Amino acid sequence: MPRPRAFDEESVLDNAMNIFWRKGFETTSVQDLVEETGLNRASMYSSFGDKKALFLRVLEHYSAKISTKRFEKLRETADGREAIVATFKDTTLQCCNDGRFKGCLMVNSGMELAPHDPDIAAISHRAFRRVEDMFANALRRGVDAGTISGDKNIRALARFLAASFQGVQLMARRGSDPETLQDYTETILAALD
Repeated sequence: MPRPRAFDEESVLDNAMNIFWRKGFETTSVQDLVEETGLNRASMYSSFGDKKALFLRVLEHYSAKISTKRFEKLRETADGREAIVATFKDTTLQCCNDGRFKGCLMVNSGMELAPHDPDIAAISHRAFRRVEDMFANALRRGVDAGTISGDKNIRALARFLAASFQGVQLMARRGSDPETLQDYTETILAALD
């Protein structure tokens, strides 16, 4: 009978997520993961597989834990325009709040790995499509509420908003100051008028 795990899997995934988020996949070593998670190499490999397998689990964990919360208002606020504005403004503030300028793990990973890793490219594509669909649904709610003009091309505007949202994340990652991010966000939101 296998021995029960002597660690909290969610805590390990949180710690691995944080190091991958800070350093990226390529520059995070297995030793970094051992130090950050508190697992020894044997436990890490037997529980999660190799570094890439752990990273794929981390991306799932990130999506469930961080992305779900990040897009909560976009999904749940009744007025779509209000949902979009709140999502962008909240994210712009959060991007600089902790002073670490981490951006978005999913966006960072897509930029770093998608061009040469089909698994990450597929995950990045699915994540972008989910965000695009959430923006499209919010836009429809805004049109229904009369806060967004009905003559907008919903799918095209949703793609623009999803790509622009990634732009906010990338600008934060490179250390843009809050004023620049706010200016960028206001310009994006003008597309709703």
